[in-house]
Amino acid sequence: MAKSKEQKTELLEQYKSVLKGKPGYIIVNSDKLDSATLSSLKKQLKEIGSNFSVVKNTIFKIALQETKQPLGTQDFTGASAIISFDEDPTAVAKLLKDVQKEMEVLEARYGVIESEYIDSNRIMELADIPPREVLYAKLLGSLNAPLSGIMNTLTGNVKGFIRVTQSLSEK
Repeated sequence: MAKSKEQKTELLEQYKSVLKGKPGYIIVNSDKLDSATLSSLKKQLKEIGSNFSVVKNTIFKIALQETKQPLGTQDFTGASAIISFDEDPTAVAKLLKDVQKEMEVLEARYGVIESEYIDSNRIMELADIPPREVLYAKLLGSLNAPLSGIMNTLTGNVKGFIRVTQSLSEK
């Protein structure tokens, strides 16, 4: 069914608010999705703080141009959907990779993260990166390691001194 001019304008504003208001998004090919898979995917995306919306290509291309998105984003055809996210792009990439592995119905075309264009190969590489919390834990462990080493060295000398004085006092 054809959309009225008011509906198209409203849709354009919705697309522009998503493009401006979110730090990143991924465009996927949505032509092979059935309703059961789509509802399951939307539920999983909601759990990780992301949204899934099927887009009307002509209006979405206008929104991309008006929000000054990278040039690579404006070249696509076929049924498309946008997955927008607020925080962790790796969680979205992992979910896409899992769905693609299980059902082969969802194909990432490209994405934009912090105004940087990324192609489908880089999106799949994102899926191999550990989640943000794991990276923070590793960083803190790395920062903590030298301090732990210094403390062990200092307490080792003190313990050695205590043993020597204890053995001297026993004699």
